[in-house]
Amino acid sequence: MTVDTTPVLPNPVFEGSEKRVEIDFNFSAASPANGLRALARAQLDELMGLAACTIVSSRTNAELDAYVLSESSLFVYPTKWVLKTCGTTKLLRAVPRLLEMAAELNMLPRRCKYSRASFLFPEQQPFPHTSFEHEAFFLRQQFGHLGNGGSAYVLGDMFNGLQWHVYVADANGAVYADELHPLAKPTHKLEAARQFFRDPAKSAPQVTTETGIRSLVPSADIDDYVFEPCGYSMNGIAGGGFITIHITPEDGFSYASVEVSGFDPGAYDPADMVSRILGIFRPGKVSVSLSVDVASSSGEYAWGTLAARPHGYGCQSATCQELATGGRVAYYTFSPAAVSFAAGTKEGAPAAGAQGAAADVDAPLRPASPATVLRSTLRHMPSFSSLPSDSDYDVASTSSGDENEVSTRLAAALRQLGRSRSRSGSISPKSSIGAASEQGDAASAACAACKGSGVAVCAAPVAVAAAAVP
Repeated sequence: MTVDTTPVLPNPVFEGSEKRVEIDFNFSAASPANGLRALARAQLDELMGLAACTIVSSRTNAELDAYVLSESSLFVYPTKWVLKTCGTTKLLRAVPRLLEMAAELNMLPRRCKYSRASFLFPEQQPFPHTSFEHEAFFLRQQFGHLGNGGSAYVLGDMFNGLQWHVYVADANGAVYADELHPLAKPTHKLEAARQFFRDPAKSAPQVTTETGIRSLVPSADIDDYVFEPCGYSMNGIAGGGFITIHITPEDGFSYASVEVSGFDPGAYDPADMVSRILGIFRPGKVSVSLSVDVASSSGEYAWGTLAARPHGYGCQSATCQELATGGRVAYYTFSPAAVSFAAGTKEGAPAAGAQGAAADVDAPLRPASPATVLRSTLRHMPSFSSLPSDSDYDVASTSSGDENEVSTRLAAALRQLGRSRSRSGSISPKSSIGAASEQGDAASAACAACKGSGVAVCAAPVAVAAAAVP
């Protein structure tokens, strides 16, 4: 017998870009009063094992439980589950088992929202995170029975910077307008990165205070952790809202993400929050996604407007997408303002259109010279085709460990998709989980109506998440 004695070396890079899934459930008369919070620690550990991460520490209050993970965070409400993980974790592998556990509590899903930025190292991701199309197919196997079967969107410039990917399925349309305000701000070339390497002389609370992170949401009960030899994670909870920050400070692939969610829309001004975050991290490039669940004319509407660009940064692109389930997502990319633009162009010129129904909001054109700004190298091009309803692709019937079988099923399904296209010429809107929703024209009109100076996005309910790279 031959034994391979080749040493196993650590991965020289780390994927900072996070996957995020949020699932809302319905109570029933037989459900426990605390809903999902009734799940035992052993059950949570099982779910985290499926996602390939572990629980490090936790905080709890009257409304939710928050867990710092070895790779990002978990938040558990009575009727809501929010899990976000970075690295090469397998976040979606935990979803089928979570649905089984929830069913044992007599709770059924009513809504799912999955989102992420483009991966910095997509070739390292495990199935189904190998592409957004795979992720969307996987999610549709779990939530395709809700509403229209789910819709998938990609916002942002396909060739420059990060894109923002969103899948959403909802049984009855969105219910809350002020439920979700995520802000994710991934970054590259972090000038402030050295603050997040472990220093034996400094505790995690010291790092949180000295960097200014504690001041972002002063009322939050903070659970923070500095990893060995570097890396930082924190959860802060206040009432039903939370802030969570995760930082990968290594040179060459430094990345930070910040999310603020669940607070009253009037509690924080998004433009001010973004500016304060940038003051802490001083990134070389930034993406911001603002998201709200319901588009209405109420006070929450203004929360979806980034009224001013961050000081010292120029807007490279801005995109707004109205979701088929209600609500909107706005996505911005920024870089330091000291970049030159092509002769004859000006700030405020429309950026290149995003895929599908995503509409452009006024933003500067890309710099004329590649040398003037750091660029990210994206090694995957997402496609937006969808499977026919009678597809052979069935993740639910395939064990999570048998990736070869899953790949075989997917290949067969894609061949079937090609046959379907050759017969009909296109796929019906109802079966499509691609870029365009039936409300695409309305979204375009809404965004066109609010084009104006600066970086203002549609004054409509919008949710937030973001990213930045070289």
